[in-house]
Amino acid sequence: MRLVTYQHEGQSRIGAQLDEQIIDLNRAYQASLYHANDTGELAVADLRVPTDMISLLRGGDTSLRAAQQALIFVRRQLEGNGNTLNQQGIVYTIDSVSLLQPVLRPGKVICLGLNYRDHAAEAGMAIPTYPVLFHKVAGSLIGHNQPIVIPRTSSKIDYEGELAIIIGRRGKYIAEDEALSYVAGYTVANDISARDLQFRTSQWTTGKMLDTFGPLGPALVTRDEAPHPNALHIQTTLNGQVMQDGNTADMIFHVPYIVSYISEIVTLEPGDVILTGTPAGIGNTRTPPVFMKPGDTISVEIEQLGKLTNPLVAEE
Repeated sequence: MRLVTYQHEGQSRIGAQLDEQIIDLNRAYQASLYHANDTGELAVADLRVPTDMISLLRGGDTSLRAAQQALIFVRRQLEGNGNTLNQQGIVYTIDSVSLLQPVLRPGKVICLGLNYRDHAAEAGMAIPTYPVLFHKVAGSLIGHNQPIVIPRTSSKIDYEGELAIIIGRRGKYIAEDEALSYVAGYTVANDISARDLQFRTSQWTTGKMLDTFGPLGPALVTRDEAPHPNALHIQTTLNGQVMQDGNTADMIFHVPYIVSYISEIVTLEPGDVILTGTPAGIGNTRTPPVFMKPGDTISVEIEQLGKLTNPLVAEE
């Protein structure tokens, strides 16, 4: 499934992307139960398929199966006469809603630095022995097509296209060979960085956690649809020009190890987001450097996961 958090008429809810349509999973699940006259399950429908992503993930396989059931029901209805689904707030065209970040307020946003050999080389940094970790904050996250705001405090705004992991269940000291079972799925991320703020100190977070500096989306693609996260083409374009072109196979630390390693440091919870690092091609190391400015458009595309696009605007 391609799970999304969408906003319509000021209300945010979770859905699934089906071609160019967004399916409201909570309403679709209830409709499927009404159709089957399953009154017993109707009593717990809001718990089974809630309206926010973290609650859905906390429901585990039971909730994900219910969401899949809802999606199957809608597919069948659309094959027949599905006009009433639009009237019931179950089906929306994708251009009639806003896609927010898949997880609105994750408990943790943990990031890896220098996780591609070519990026470490372009930055003039040694290959790390252990994952280099820093963090963003939940308030930095934005969704597809939402603007990245260039703050008054920085003039060196850079892009970093990345694969993001979204955790599906709670875990501590997770074995590497079991790590993928703790993953709900993956999405596209852009680790926007204010380089002039980042390098004021040896701690990078100052330049990483600014408002709107964490584009994420457009969808959480469940791990069954992306079973090989370390074999995905990743490309970043700025105003249509290719700036980064790599593959997640080139990571120094692969997804299972990343999940296992971080779980030794902190308990991972449903909805936690892990950014896995960026390949070579960032703006800061180019000659001359390339920094983003108001009016630019930055896109990151990862095969199987989709394309995340954001415009840049100046802070008012």
